[in-house]
This record gives sequence, structure tokens and C-alpha cells, in this order.
Amino acid sequence: MIWLLTTLQQWILFSATMLLTGCVAWRTLIAPAASATAEDCASVFAAGDSLTVRWARISSWALMAAWLMRMSLQIIAFRDPFVPLGDDISLLLFQTAWGTTWMIQGVVVIGIAGVLRWGVPRESGDGLSRPMKITPVISTLPVLVLSLILTLSMSGHAMGAGSWRWAAVMADAIHTLSAGVWIGSLVVILGVSREGLNGSARATSAFLAQIQIFSPIALVSGGAVVSMGIALSWTHLTMISDLWTTRYGLILSAKVIFVILILGLGFLNWRTGTSGSGPKAVMRTIRQRGSWEVSLAAGVILLTAILVHSTKP
Repeated sequence: MIWLLTTLQQWILFSATMLLTGCVAWRTLIAPAASATAEDCASVFAAGDSLTVRWARISSWALMAAWLMRMSLQIIAFRDPFVPLGDDISLLLFQTAWGTTWMIQGVVVIGIAGVLRWGVPRESGDGLSRPMKITPVISTLPVLVLSLILTLSMSGHAMGAGSWRWAAVMADAIHTLSAGVWIGSLVVILGVSREGLNGSARATSAFLAQIQIFSPIALVSGGAVVSMGIALSWTHLTMISDLWTTRYGLILSAKVIFVILILGLGFLNWRTGTSGSGPKAVMRTIRQRGSWEVSLAAGVILLTAILVHSTKP
């Protein structure tokens, strides 16, 4: 039961982090550039802006739940029945590196929730947030997201890399950040594009403009995910045969296969996604393949959630 709850907690934590990262990446990297090339699609990007705010807020609530869940599970795992509960909690919080990281993570999560609650521009009369407007408060969100990702790396397997510890922590942070920018942004783009399937030419134009900006970002992010993943695997495995002779290695191998499939679909979209009988047909094709990428990514997150609390070889 504890194993299942821990896996669920980690899956929620990683999923929410990736979606939040995608929302921030879309808002800071993709939407401004895409809206500049599709100037007649302001209403579509305004709707997308409102969507990312809603999803980011949901992500912050999920992060809060996962954060609280993590402490509860940690207490259950390390509970000493012969000492008061308060002593166990005090020990975890104030006498372990894990407790320090957990408290810092809580401050970051609360900060993210606060920024999304009070730092977002007020909605206009039509219920849409003011498109492409950034307040001084919300400009801190990328820093908070980076801090969140760093706390994840500081409470995972990377901290057990011995003399390579901090290099492994940074590699793990880059790995997580790149995955969030890549898959999280794709989720947002697919969400924003839903109107295009209802016959909106402007939504279709906005979607293709976003894909044009997203493609090189996805290429760089995907490369970072793979390269950092290889580096991290080297610190987690004792020999290459661990990939098929240990439980940890088998789960990691399954994760690698899923990532290869995602990369293949992404490459297919990049090479052939812009060919079709018209913009709407192109959009439909890219959406279908993108949806498969996201579905496979959900599987990768689940496998990652299992790996982070599995024993290394």
C-alpha cells in the first residue's frame, strides 16, 4: 500500500511539475513569438493565456497536495513506535537534509500558488486574461519553477552519486526542466488548439505558428533529455548488464523505449507534419501524433515515479 501511495505521490508531483513548466515555457517562449507572426490571432492567444493560467493553478494545487503527501509517507516509513510522533517529525524536519529540502520545496510551492493567485493580470470583460501581459510579480514564476525543479533533484537519486553528487543534481535538474519544456509545452499547444477543430481559421493559423516556434525548442529540449538521461544512468548503474538483469534496470529500459517512441513521433511530425491537403489537415495530423506523444510521456512519468523510490543496483 505504501509503495502504491508513494508511486502515486511521485506521479502527481512530476506530472504537475511538467505541466506547470510547460505553461511557463508556452507563456514566455512560444506564445509571444507565435503571436508576433500571427497578428490576427490575438483572441486565440488570449484564450490560450486564460487556459495556461487555469492549468498552472491546478498544477500548483496538485503540487501542494503532493508535497503534503510526501511528508505523510515519510513519517509512516520512518515512524518509531517507541518515541512520540512529534520527535519523529522534528527529527525529519530539522536533522536531515531531506527535511531541509522538503521545507524549501514547500516555500517554493506556496510562492508559486501565491503568484498564480495574486500576480496574474485581471481578466477582461469577456472572461479572458489580458493577452501577453506580464506583471512584475508573475515575472518571478520562471525562477520559482526552476527552484522547484532543483528541489526535486536534491531529494532524489542524484544526491547519492558520491563525488559526482552536484554534477548529477544539475544533470537531473536539466533533465526534468527539458522534459517539462518539451512535453509540457506540447500539452498546452494541443489544449490551445482545440478551437481549431471547430472550423476556426484563426485558431488553425495560431496553432501552426506555435508549432513553428515549438519545433526548435523541442529539438533542443529532447536532446537535453536524452543526453542528461544517459549521464544520469551512468551514475545509477554499476554495469550495462544492469539494464536487463535488475528490476531497476528493467524499469529504466522500459522508460528508454518509451522515450525513443516519443522522439520518433516528434521526428515524424517535424519531417512530415507540415505536408497535407490544407492547414486544417496538417493541424489534425500534428494533433494526432502529438496526442500520442503526450500519452507515451504519461507512461514515462509513471515509470519515473516508480524509479525514484526503487533501489539502485
